[in-house]
Amino acid sequence: MKALIFALSLFVLIGCKKDDNSNSNSGNFDNLPADIIKDFWKISYYADDGVDETSRFTSYTFDFRQDGTVDASNDLLTETGTWIYEDSSNDSTDDEELILLFTSSNNALEEISDDWHITSASATQVVLYDISGSNGTTDYLTFTKE
Repeated sequence: MKALIFALSLFVLIGCKKDDNSNSNSGNFDNLPADIIKDFWKISYYADDGVDETSRFTSYTFDFRQDGTVDASNDLLTETGTWIYEDSSNDSTDDEELILLFTSSNNALEEISDDWHITSASATQVVLYDISGSNGTTDYLTFTKE
């Protein structure tokens, strides 16, 4: 199933390539800030450098708040980070992003601290990707409403 999700995500990424001079995707995900602050979210898929590491996040619940903070909680701890929705008008890559930042010593949360490009966003699921600057591989992150 995870291989299918990965393949579909890759297909969407390839199929969604747009002209660099076009701003046609601007505003496609304007609903994200309102939707993400409703209820709690889980990471349903995370792949780092092509390796499925979703299991590192199965115990976490994410609570995105309107003030731009996000709590990542499990049975043992709660870590607070920040989130920002950036539309294409504020982004040098001319796309929309969800920026996550956790500054704790928690390695799992540090792994998802990044500027994530939005592939799709609905009231129940947010699909993201990031191209690593160090080695050019693509990481994938999907949040699903609990």
